[in-house]
This record gives sequence, structure tokens and C-alpha cells, in this order.
Amino acid sequence: MTRTIVRLLAISSALAGAAACAPETPTMRSVAGTAQGTTYSLQWLGGDDEATVARAAQAELERIDALLSNYRDDSVLERFNATRGIDAVELPAELVELLELANAVHTATEGCFDPTVRPLVRAWGFDTDSPSVPADDVLERARASVGFDKLHVVDATHARKSTPEVEIDMASIGQGYTAERLALLLEQHGSSSYLAEIGGEIVARGRKAAGDPWRVGVENPTGGPVPGPRLQLDSADRTAVITSGTYRHFLSAGGHHFGHVLDPRTGRPVEHSLLSVTVVGHDAAKAAAWATGLLCLGPTDAPLVAARENVAALLWIVDGGGATSAPQSTPAFQAEWSAMLAPEPR
Repeated sequence: MTRTIVRLLAISSALAGAAACAPETPTMRSVAGTAQGTTYSLQWLGGDDEATVARAAQAELERIDALLSNYRDDSVLERFNATRGIDAVELPAELVELLELANAVHTATEGCFDPTVRPLVRAWGFDTDSPSVPADDVLERARASVGFDKLHVVDATHARKSTPEVEIDMASIGQGYTAERLALLLEQHGSSSYLAEIGGEIVARGRKAAGDPWRVGVENPTGGPVPGPRLQLDSADRTAVITSGTYRHFLSAGGHHFGHVLDPRTGRPVEHSLLSVTVVGHDAAKAAAWATGLLCLGPTDAPLVAARENVAALLWIVDGGGATSAPQSTPAFQAEWSAMLAPEPR
């Protein structure tokens, strides 16, 4: 799922040297590019130079693409999708771990998070530039092969299908996982203060060059005059901020708007007043899965499940008039992350 809700508010590209009598302010390094159909950017202090990190980042992005992409027939994931049997298939341990994560969130969200949703994505055309409402028979055929109970992890390097037509779509995890891999790459290249971002998915650690926290903003999904909250990230540990929303990417047909977030239990786009979910945590792939799962659950069930499962999240729920002044925060967010909320400027 492409997410563009989280936006950087203030990130310095470079800082001037300090006065001669004071220690020199370290230089902020940065690289940026395109990958996975979107843009990415890395900003860091210390460690290796831009050219070295850029080469390493490109290699890692290509490796992840070859593992998880649904848009290239030769990726590991698409080769697994193309199998039409029920025998165990050997897979990289990295992919199996992501499937196990997906299964855990699938169970906790009562089936709302389900990577086997790919046949439905294809039926609605949300993986193309021209989505359309599918005929009922097309939708029913797609639904017949959807369900995580039709996919089984055999061991650390094998999985199998019980229904041959099962296909997996890792878009809802993929970019969060990629952001975390890029963060790890920066650590491997000597930095402990950085911000890694791809498609709006953010993983940050430490502080900026002048000692200020990294700042990101969460967009108000109603487009109203009240801005969304600003988050300050300055933890010594990796911190992920992942947002899913229903209000930007949609299909208009017959005077109706269909969002691109599908409920695998019904086969249809979700239609409710929960417009976006921002999840904060130390595991970006897990945060990404939860952002999608909670968004699918909707305004009644999402707060309950987030409280039960200890998920730190901000939930934007509109009222009957289509307006809201601020997102609701879950108990886990209030307990662990409320200090992230930056004070409003005077």
C-alpha cells in the first residue's frame, strides 16, 4: 500500500561550522532516489560518505525488490504466487519471518490484515492505473482463494498452500520493512543518528546535527484547517512511524468512492469513518501491518483491538459531519509515546 500521509516537516540538509572557539557542528549527510514506485531519502550523521551509502542503499533496495515485488515475475514472491500446487516450497528465511509476522497480526485483527488479498487487489485493478468495480462473479472467484488459513508456514524456510490459487501481496508490509532495512544499513555504515524514509514510511534514531529532534507531521486526512500533530523523534533506539489511510487513493464509479484498502473478509473496500491510522513502534514491518489491520477494522473495533494488543496508534475518526479536530490516541501511545507530541507553535 502506498502511503503519503507522513511528511517531513523540518530536516536540515547541512549545517554550517561553529565559531572557531566552539566545537565544529557535525555535517548532515543525505542521499535520495526512487524505488518501489516511490521516493526514498536517507539523512544521517557520522559514518560513511554519501557515495558509499548510496551504493549500499541501491543494492539493498534491489535485493528487497527481488524478494517482495508483486510487479516483477522473477521476484521470489511472484514465483511462489505462480506455483499451482500444495507441496511445500523452499523460501528465504527472511520472507518466512514476514509471513509469520503477518499471520500473527492476521489473527489479532480477526482476519482484517491478510496478505493473501492479492486476488482481490487484481480483481479491483488497484495494482494498475485503471481500477474498476469488478463483476460479482469475478469478485466471488477472487474471494475463493483468499484467506490466511490457506497458507501454512512449514518451518523456517518452507511454506505451502492448501489452495493452489493463493497469492500473496506484501505491499502493506513491504515499504515499512524496507525503511527498517535502510535504517539498519545506516547503522552498519557507522551512524547512530539518522532518518530513513521511503514512501512516507519513517524510521529514525538519535537527533539531528544541532541536537534537535527529528520532526515529522501527521496529515489531517479531512483536509480541514486544523493541522495534524507534529511528532518529535529523538530516541536512542530505532523508532518507526507508519501511516495507512483510505482518503487519497480511491476509485470513483457510479457516484461512489471506493478506497484502495480492501477488507479481505468481504472482498470489498472498507467504508467507514476511520480515515487514517498512524502506528509508532520499534519494529517497522510490524507497525506497517498493524496500521493496515487497524484501518480495516474501522472506528469501533480498531480502538478496542489496539488497546487489547498494546498497539501505539493515532486514529483519525471523523464525526457525522465529516470533521475531527484531532486523532484519538490509544492507551499504548499515551503510556509510551505521548512525549513525542510536539507543542503547538505560538
